[in-house]
Amino acid sequence: MFTRIAHVCLNTTDLERSVVWYEKLGFGIRFRFTRKGSKFGVYMVVAEGTYVEIFEDPNLGPVVNNGISHFCLETDDLDATMAQLAERGVAFGPKKLGVDDTWQIWLEDPDGNRFEVQQYTATSAQLVGGTIEADW
Repeated sequence: MFTRIAHVCLNTTDLERSVVWYEKLGFGIRFRFTRKGSKFGVYMVVAEGTYVEIFEDPNLGPVVNNGISHFCLETDDLDATMAQLAERGVAFGPKKLGVDDTWQIWLEDPDGNRFEVQQYTATSAQLVGGTIEADW
């Protein structure tokens, strides 16, 4: 019935600040949203067919996760991704092997939205299935 998650939508207090930050991750702008001629949103390409949509609301309070707690981006080479992020001045947490046997790092955008970047291993639960006993 479904083929993929098409996009994740984020809110920001400062659209251009967020665009600049996500461009450091290599995201490109597919299109912008305007209202009465003023920019208020953007659709950014993560990879072909995968997008992050961002809308500006200068009156937002702090980020509160009441439902979706994060999103995750996949990479084939986490070490290379970490090197590129470091070169671009993007802070990220330490590389660790999750309980699902998948390598991961965590980032936080300028509005406090946390997200994960992961690289599967040959024994990642996402590939082999099974039951995982969480240690968190």
